Amino acid sequence: MTRKPRLSPQYHADMGRALAAIRDELARRTTQLRNAYPQTGREAIPARKLAAAVTAIGTARNDLDNALFREHPAEATTTAYYPNPEDRTWSPSARGSGPPPSLASATCPACSASAYYFRELDRYVHADGSGNFSCWLAIGRGAAPTLAEVVPLRAAGRPALARRRGD
Repeated sequence: MTRKPRLSPQYHADMGRALAAIRDELARRTTQLRNAYPQTGREAIPARKLAAAVTAIGTARNDLDNALFREHPAEATTTAYYPNPEDRTWSPSARGSGPPPSLASATCPACSASAYYFRELDRYVHADGSGNFSCWLAIGRGAAPTLAEVVPLRAAGRPALARRRGD
């Protein structure tokens, strides 16, 4: 059986910064929802689901941190998946060498900003590091086309993309 390639220490660091930024944003939004809506009943469901996502990201970060130390013990640091607050925003300029190799350069389908598509996370991240939580929500609601819809539209010069978004 062929063994899959493991993540490099640099990619672990990039993944850690991205996951930390996503977790922080979800935690902030969860707090906003909990302060705006009741804690019980149907209105509390979105906040509970976001809280579960925050927990899931925390578990994934822990497991990936363990994998980093198992795979690269000499190069591993605890700040890879638990970066300092000022290092939690992922952007290519912060790395100085562009996106990690498993990222596809793209355009955010929700706002048309320059973005990178994280295949592993199934998420777009704005290239300038700006927040894109509202874009994730739009894509999740179906208000923006999915990656499978965007690729053929780009080949056709995007006329169908403009019609779908109501431009």
